[in-house]
Amino acid sequence: MGSLYSFEKEKNYLVMTITGNYSYEDFIKYPKLIRNECLKEKMYKILVNVTPVIKTEIPLVELFFLGEHIANVLRDHIKLALLWDGEKHNRFLQKVASNRFALIRTFESDVHAKIWLMYDREDEPFIELKP
Repeated sequence: MGSLYSFEKEKNYLVMTITGNYSYEDFIKYPKLIRNECLKEKMYKILVNVTPVIKTEIPLVELFFLGEHIANVLRDHIKLALLWDGEKHNRFLQKVASNRFALIRTFESDVHAKIWLMYDREDEPFIELKP
């Protein structure tokens, strides 16, 4: 079994929740689904929650290709906050995508993710709140 996804509409952004098992074949399709849903709803900020996904060790090369694909599909048109729990390579995906001009950031806390998502001053540094 691969992964499943669902979209919810919040006031100022969309939420995509992914569940099930990690599958590169599924995850490589998600950026286009995200873009299509954002265009359909005319909302260009999305919180993607992958914490329910059962992950094994994800190879760096897969994270690299996912990061490149996210950047190619979403570029700087859609702001994506990725909620990802404790995976040691999650920043690698963020670096690959953001180095290619994607507006993406990974978080372990949904509070921080939502604050960053709604923070519109990209030219100023975002300071995370410490719990």
